[in-house]
Amino acid sequence: MSSLASILLAAALALAGLFVLAVVAGALPVQLLQRDWQQRFIELVIANSGFPLVAFVLVHLAAHVEPERLELFQLRQRLRRWAVLITVLYLLLIPLQLSVTVRQFSDRAALQAQQRRLVSDQFSSLAALIRSAPDATSLQQQLAAADGPALTAADLAKPMPQLRQDLLAALRQAETAVPASIEQATPLAPLAWAALRDGLRLNGSAVLMAVAFAAGAQGRTSSRSLLARLLMVWRSVRRRRYSRK
Repeated sequence: MSSLASILLAAALALAGLFVLAVVAGALPVQLLQRDWQQRFIELVIANSGFPLVAFVLVHLAAHVEPERLELFQLRQRLRRWAVLITVLYLLLIPLQLSVTVRQFSDRAALQAQQRRLVSDQFSSLAALIRSAPDATSLQQQLAAADGPALTAADLAKPMPQLRQDLLAALRQAETAVPASIEQATPLAPLAWAALRDGLRLNGSAVLMAVAFAAGAQGRTSSRSLLARLLMVWRSVRRRRYSRK
C-alpha cells in the first residue's frame, strides 16, 4: 500500500511539474501588458489544466490509500487551502479573456481609422496638387512625384479647367469608395466569430476548472468544501427570493 501511495504522489508531482514547465516555457518572454502575450498565457493555462487537476486528485488518492501517513494528510490539507486561491485565479481568467477580446476589437477599429486618415490625407494632398497646378504638364510631373494617377494623352489634351474638374470628381469618387475597401480588407466578421469561439472555449473551460478545484478547496476554519459553501449560499438566496414572492 505504501508503494502505491508513493507512486501516486510521484505522479502528482510530475504532473504539477509538467504544468509549470509548459506554462512558463510557453509564456517566455514575459510581456504582461501585451495583449498577444495575455492571450497566449490564457491558452497555455487552459490547455494544460488537466495536469494540476489530476495531480490534485492523485494526492487525495495517496492520502486515502495510506491514511496513517501524516505527511500525506498535511499535504492534502495544504493543497485544499491552495485550491481556494487556484479557484479564484481560474475565475480571474474570465475577465482577462474578455479584456483581451475587447482590445482586439478596439485595435481593429483603431487600425481601420488610421488607414482612413492616411488615405484621406493622401487624397487631400492630391486634390491640392490638382487645384494649384498651372498647366497639365506641370500637373503630370507633380502627380508622378507624389505617386498619384498617371495622366493619359486624352487627359493632357483637355483644357486645364476641364481636366482639373474631371480629376477632382474622380478623386472624390475614389475617396467615397475607400471605407468599403478598408472594411473588406480588414473585416470584423471573422474576428467576431473567432472571439465567440475563443470566449466559449476558454471561459467555459475556466469555469469548469474553477468548479473542479472548488469541489476540493477548503479553508482553514471550515470543514466544508468551497463549492459546498457556495451552493449553500446560492440555495439560501433562492429561498429568500421565493419567500418574498
